[in-house]
Amino acid sequence: MISGLARHLFVLAKPRIVLLLVFTAAAGVMKAAAGRPDLGTLLAVVLAGAAAAAGANIINQGLEADVDAAMRRTRGRPVAARRVSASTAIAAGLGLAAAAAAALALAANVLAAGLTLAAAAVYVFVYTLALKRRSWNNIVIGGAAGAFPPLIGAAAVTGRVDALGVYMFTLIFFWTPPHFWTLSLLLRTDYAAVNIPMLGAIASPRDTGVQVVLYVLLVTALTWLPLAAGYGGLTFALVGTLLGALWLRAARPLLGGADPRQTLAAYKFSLLHLALLFLTLAVEPLLPWYV
Repeated sequence: MISGLARHLFVLAKPRIVLLLVFTAAAGVMKAAAGRPDLGTLLAVVLAGAAAAAGANIINQGLEADVDAAMRRTRGRPVAARRVSASTAIAAGLGLAAAAAAALALAANVLAAGLTLAAAAVYVFVYTLALKRRSWNNIVIGGAAGAFPPLIGAAAVTGRVDALGVYMFTLIFFWTPPHFWTLSLLLRTDYAAVNIPMLGAIASPRDTGVQVVLYVLLVTALTWLPLAAGYGGLTFALVGTLLGALWLRAARPLLGGADPRQTLAAYKFSLLHLALLFLTLAVEPLLPWYV
């Protein structure tokens, strides 16, 4: 029974999403430590970050079982399918988030632990409970939860919230809307059926595509900020520009007549974009020409 519950909780944790969040957290540690982090701190951020993100995802699905059960894409999830009770999921999620914060407080510092709890709170209270069913800005504001990991990673190293940490937070904050709005185009029928006002479900595909392209341009412009501010190099700016151009090319069909295959390709590239962008940010200090 316990092993069965563990398998269900693993599914509820959304491990693929957790992996990307943990990757950006590790990149935050690497960048803040100039590419040479303390391995104990890095391990603590990775493990605690994974637990906290998993906990928030599990709580989310415990609170949204009714919506998940009504959508084709999500009706098979363990809570929606009644293989795990909502109360069990919420309790497990809370336990994971609390354990993650406690571990970070011991292994790194209280600030990193507090930011971890803040990220979970934004995801659960701001996104899931306050905005998701009420406003098309749900992912613009509530999506900030996913922007915390690199800030947490940097804070675990430095013990403070500095310009670098805020920059990494901001980069993901503005990356998140075009990423999810592209997905919402693929799921517009499901979202409309359950009255979730994701942009792709309430605006025309073209209008959604315009917003996606504008945000991609903004994210691309932001990749030059570290060079201008002195906490990044030319390599990151050039790689960010190249990745932005490739994302724009992938997203261009969204401006008119994109088929599901093209939309899915744009969505998948947004994931690759973020991973490669933060990989570059993390390893750039190790490059021999970096100053």
